[in-house]
Amino acid sequence: MADVFISYSREDRATAEAMARALAGQGLDVFWDSEIPPGQTWADYIEGKLSQCKAAIVLWSQHSAKSQWVREEARMARDKAKLFPVMIDGTAAPFGFGEVQAANLVGWTGDPNHPEWARLSNAVRAAVGAVGAAPQATPQPQPQAAWSAPPPPAPQGAWSAPQPHQSQQQGWQQQQQQGWAGGAQAQAGAAETLSPLGYVQKCFRLYANGKGRARRAEYGWFVVAMFIIVFVAAIIDVVAFGMNPYTNSANLPLFSGLFSLALIAPAISVAARRAHDFGQSGWLAILTAIPYLGALAALAFIFIPGQPGANAHGPNPKGV
Repeated sequence: MADVFISYSREDRATAEAMARALAGQGLDVFWDSEIPPGQTWADYIEGKLSQCKAAIVLWSQHSAKSQWVREEARMARDKAKLFPVMIDGTAAPFGFGEVQAANLVGWTGDPNHPEWARLSNAVRAAVGAVGAAPQATPQPQPQAAWSAPPPPAPQGAWSAPQPHQSQQQGWQQQQQQGWAGGAQAQAGAAETLSPLGYVQKCFRLYANGKGRARRAEYGWFVVAMFIIVFVAAIIDVVAFGMNPYTNSANLPLFSGLFSLALIAPAISVAARRAHDFGQSGWLAILTAIPYLGALAALAFIFIPGQPGANAHGPNPKGV
């Protein structure tokens, strides 16, 4: 289980890697490069990592500030009270995320004695519960000459970066926990390869969640499952209530009606994710609910290919 979750845009990977190495050097377990295991979705995997960690560091930049996944992870990190925002290029957090004080690491290159880095790392260690102060860089001994003049005394009033008191660390951490956090691993995700039943289960698990992307297989198998469910429910209605000889349908379409109502939300949400996958607004899913036209729209949604690579709605579920 990782102690620290680092959220960033792929354009800021070098900074994220330097920060991960610095924190690992302090004995912390850091999750920063997502490799999604087979059989898991990107959203479930990242949410699991955020739930397990004790501190979520967000690297705000001109790239991450524009990412929808940054804001989604911001919401999750905020709700779990694990926010530690960091500015890395001078870009302020987007509207709604700037009320929490952020560490200013603009121009930071990994220096362990940087005042803002010391402040951030100490606060993170306090949140994680790490014992002891953060290790400092050990100066290398210099060779001694036969004789050298004593060094001049330090000027009066020389300033050095103060180390935050424990109560200050806790206060800063509490401020962070009250605001928004975010960040995105805006990288291409691993290919999502589920069984037909797995795709149907995913649609029911997300139910009314239309965020993210759905590949053609996910939408197609859910449409097939929907047809089977309604067909079986109609047979149950005929067996239970008899058939009307004039309409050739059940006298009381109770079960088919109930199941049809229950399927509306997941059908619209998976259609919205499918629209996201080929780069359109999720509102396009409404077309699938229009009588007669809905069948043609659903057929089109099954066959329209998704956009390659990540888009504004997340990584490509096919991993390409």
